[in-house]
Order: sequence, then C-alpha cells, then structure tokens
Amino acid sequence: MGERIRVAIIGAGLAGLTCGGLLAQAGLSVTLFDKGRGPGGRLATRRAEGGLRFDHGAPCLTARDPVFAAFLDELAVQGHAAPWPEVGAMTGLPGMSALPKALAAGLDVRQGAMVTALNRQDGLWHLGGEGIAHQADLVVLAIPAPQARDLLGADHAFAADLARVRYHACVTLMAGLDTAAPRPFVYRQGQGALHQIWQDGAKPGRADLPLVPWVAHADPDWSMAHIDLPFAELADLMAPLLLAQLGADPAHLHHAAAHRWLYARTDRALGRAFLSDDAAGLVAGGDWALGPDAEHGWASGRAMAAHLLARA
Repeated sequence: MGERIRVAIIGAGLAGLTCGGLLAQAGLSVTLFDKGRGPGGRLATRRAEGGLRFDHGAPCLTARDPVFAAFLDELAVQGHAAPWPEVGAMTGLPGMSALPKALAAGLDVRQGAMVTALNRQDGLWHLGGEGIAHQADLVVLAIPAPQARDLLGADHAFAADLARVRYHACVTLMAGLDTAAPRPFVYRQGQGALHQIWQDGAKPGRADLPLVPWVAHADPDWSMAHIDLPFAELADLMAPLLLAQLGADPAHLHHAAAHRWLYARTDRALGRAFLSDDAAGLVAGGDWALGPDAEHGWASGRAMAAHLLARA
C-alpha cells in the first residue's frame, strides 16, 4: 500500500472543517491550520466574567439545501445543536462554537497556527509560519479571499478572481443586562444602525446565565465608519443604541464589550464553488465562493472535497 495522500487545509471554519472531515473519512491524511484560538471562524462563542456567554458571530443557521438541513438535524441528534423556534433556525448547544468543535473532533486541527508562507517545490507544498514547518501533497485554502490572495501573492493565477470578491465588515456589541431590563423581542433585523439584534439568553440551553445576554451587529455603513476604533470605544458607542432599541435604562447595563469582523459577510461572491489548480494540487474556497451564509461555506467545503477525491 502506498503512502497516504497528505492534505494541508488552511482555515478551520465551516468550509475547511467540512472539507477536512470528508477527506479524512476517505482515508487521506489531513492537517488543518487555523490562526484562531478555536475552530469555527464566525461560528463563535465568547465567554465573559461571571459565566456570561455570547454567540457574537453568526447567531444561528438556516438551511435551504435539504442535505444541509439533514446535516444540522444530525448535529441536533448528537446534542450539539437545537431548534430556536422563535427564529425558525438552528443554534449551537451550549453555544454556536459547539458546532465547529463537533466537526473538528477526530481531526488534526492546529490552533493558533498562522501560515505565512506557502510554496511548491519538488512536487510538494511547503507551509511555513511561526512554529510551522509542514509538507503536503495537496493544499486547501479555506480562508477569506483577501487572506488567500495575500498568501498566494498578487501574481498567482487565482489572484484576479480573489480580488473580485467583496465583503461587508461588521462591528458587534455583547451586552449583559439585568433581569429587570425590558425584553421586547427575541430577534430583530433592520432597525437603524444596529442591523441585527438578538437575545442570546432566549436560545435553548442558556437559562443558567447570570445576566440577560444581548448581541447586536451594526450595519455595514456604520461598521466601516467605526471599524478602527478601540473595542472599549465601540462598546461605549453601541451600548446606548441597544438600550434605546430595548427601552432600557443605562442602570440595567452591567457588561458591554465589542468585537470586529473584517470579513463578516460576502457582498459579492466568486460565483462558483471553488478555484482549482489541479496540476499544483491546490483549491481555494469558502462562503465567499458562493454567497453570504454559512450554508455556502459548507457547500464550498463539500465541493472542494469531492473535487480532490475525484483526482486522488
């Protein structure tokens, strides 16, 4: 028996994890590299003092593709997800980060590992970075398009396609209010500068939290106008906007923190599931390939895995 094909996947969001899981199931040797502290990208949960938790990226997942719907249902059967009836979507248990953690189980995922050099020599890919010296037969780039372009270089054959992809940035508020504060809704979209607001404490499995956690995403214009501010200043600006939406007083607010997502949502997608250079053994994809939703990242990851397996 010959040696197993080695695949390096850069990026452990939904696209990278989906691709990696399918390749590993098929018997390939898969290693994922991700610069973050945990897998999942925008499927993220932030912990704060006092036991607070915030799903500060994607609040939930919806499915159009029946296969993706079945995938979410299976995660629910396994105890990693649950329906959020008020919104008509699926959310992670005990937080959104539970979903990528479930997908990462059994995979070789290197966290805090930022690949800064990628070169092909003598028929192999060589990955480099702080603490990284890795070789692979095939490489999957499952990172935001601008990051993929920076890694490959402006002269690479993928560069022009990657440069056409456009994103909306997003700044996010995580707020903890006392139980006396008004709770006029569970989820709301399209209200002024705060484009998306949800009561994280109303999700399944969140009843034990000491304060009522709320998360608010600012709209793209407001986000870009304030994207470079320090997190403390962002929180100070956004908290009054949230309180106004809730009809709450400043005295109700006991925690406020902010986060920024530079590549929050695809505004202009590539228009196909991935980019490929079969001669070099390289593919690149993610939600940016197909559209703005997590489902698009999942679909791109599946398509990349199928493409590589067909040529393995």
